[in-house]
Amino acid sequence: MTEQLNLITGLTEHERKKLFSWVASLPEDKIIEIFQDGVKRSFQLKGERPNLPGRISKYCAFIMAARKGGWDTIKGKGYRVADQEQYEDFSHLRQAAAASLVVRGRKPVLRRKILAYWGEVRELKADDMGFRVIAGYLQSKRKLKVSATYLSKLWKEVEAG
Repeated sequence: MTEQLNLITGLTEHERKKLFSWVASLPEDKIIEIFQDGVKRSFQLKGERPNLPGRISKYCAFIMAARKGGWDTIKGKGYRVADQEQYEDFSHLRQAAAASLVVRGRKPVLRRKILAYWGEVRELKADDMGFRVIAGYLQSKRKLKVSATYLSKLWKEVEAG
């Protein structure tokens, strides 16, 4: 029976449970639309598979209606049948996340902590130490986790200005 349900609905038992949870979280008018679409689909399914018991065909029709109603799209968190509209929504989310990272930049706290030990950084650099070694020194002796790239960037900013 489970294999037959998996085959007809295209979803595993676990995914069907997620689908029902998603349907329960929808506004009531959207749930009514999905039920109405499920009734229409049950008649279509009964025509395609006349040997399928009525209760199973209604169950499968409801699941197919919920998938069509948006569970498989990004808004439904299924990510399965995303159309171009959902893909564009996803692109906007990625761009917004990247823009917020750029705006935030590095934590000013880390910058202040590193600048507190800038004399040591300057001495180590004067002894021809690389930024990776200096980053390791700061992590082991001063408990500051900083990348060599950030140290290099900070060096250019501080020492140039």
